[in-house]
Amino acid sequence: MSELPDLHKAMAESLPVYEAPASLKAWAREEARKADQEASPHHTFSAPSGSRVRRLYQWRMAAGFLFAAIIGWGAASLRPAGDATASTSGTTNELVDAHVRSLLPDHLLDVVSTDRHTVKPWFAGKTDIAPPVVDLTDKGFPLLGGRLDYVDGHSAAVLVYGRRLHKINVFVWRATAGEPHDGSFEVRGHSLLHWTNGGLSYWAVSDAAPPELEAFRDAYMP
Repeated sequence: MSELPDLHKAMAESLPVYEAPASLKAWAREEARKADQEASPHHTFSAPSGSRVRRLYQWRMAAGFLFAAIIGWGAASLRPAGDATASTSGTTNELVDAHVRSLLPDHLLDVVSTDRHTVKPWFAGKTDIAPPVVDLTDKGFPLLGGRLDYVDGHSAAVLVYGRRLHKINVFVWRATAGEPHDGSFEVRGHSLLHWTNGGLSYWAVSDAAPPELEAFRDAYMP
């Protein structure tokens, strides 16, 4: 049992400390006072009555509820504020899933072409947006084609570009209220870059390094 003090010390040093609300502390003090009265040495010893047994049982139950309340209150304090973080996490995870799924055989492209004049009209009538299709071959990002996808409740037009041995999926949908903030994200070994422009939301996803996606965005949206 010698390891228990060390475990207690490690937990005390590493776990966060939370200040319980005043009402909770007052309730705990009152319950402790009642329990002390029951256990006072001034009382003549006698077999515990039914009411005393019930009170001791209630005190133990109260102590259990107190512990659970403090743990729950502390855990709630650790949650991210608002729903924005959870929403961003859900979106980025779905985007990574869609990117990985696209790399399976015959899943990457619905229209295979390096000609933007072929890719752009292919989306007509298939989606309610007209994503800009830019030829970036001279910038080191050759156009490979496009496809349709469905991500996080959005019907997305997806443009696919190459970058050396990497593929860059660019998911485009109409921007809506509550969009995650623009910026760079890293999820499960993949890089994501989000930006909005002209009422459209853009997500570039790849296993290339984040600076590669930033270079792509700068070339795509000069």
